[in-house]
Amino acid sequence: MTIRLLALLLFLNLTSHAQTPEPTAPTQPDPLTPLIKEREMLIRQYEEASAQRNAFLANKPSKKDLEEVVDALKGIIRKDTEIVKALKESSIRRTATIVAEKTQAERQIVVARGDQSMTRERFYDLENQIQNLQIRDKQREKKLQEAQAAATEAEGARQSRELIAAGLAGLSILLLWYIFKLRGQARPAPRRSARR
Repeated sequence: MTIRLLALLLFLNLTSHAQTPEPTAPTQPDPLTPLIKEREMLIRQYEEASAQRNAFLANKPSKKDLEEVVDALKGIIRKDTEIVKALKESSIRRTATIVAEKTQAERQIVVARGDQSMTRERFYDLENQIQNLQIRDKQREKKLQEAQAAATEAEGARQSRELIAAGLAGLSILLLWYIFKLRGQARPAPRRSARR
């Protein structure tokens, strides 16, 4: 019975260690290992005490032998109680660690969600800024095209005025030339005075 209990406790201890992840911080030494070793020594004492026989009593155990067996069994029971207590404490520590890790993970999730919503809001703000800048850019392009069209129109008007002015200047020069030419023909030729 006690061996089964020991095996069950040992199995539970090993499976609970296999299920829990290794903590990153250095842990305290396992208090179960020395308790289990002490229990094994008590079991050996029990086995030695129960194997003793008195030759005077026809190979039956004496009262002293039976008292040693009872004391060994009491020691095993006390040690089992200490082991169970250590297992409970270890389980409580593991539970507290798991709860702390869960709480920390939940906090990280809340922070991550907050960061995500802040990032989403920032993203929407940036999208709005981009749209506003695109609208302003289109408005500037439209104004630039209107200004370029007005400049082209003004340039065309200036060129037409310059062409008209150049044409009028050319016509004026031609008229002056024609006037001088006509004046030159209208003048009588200088007379030669006859010498008589």
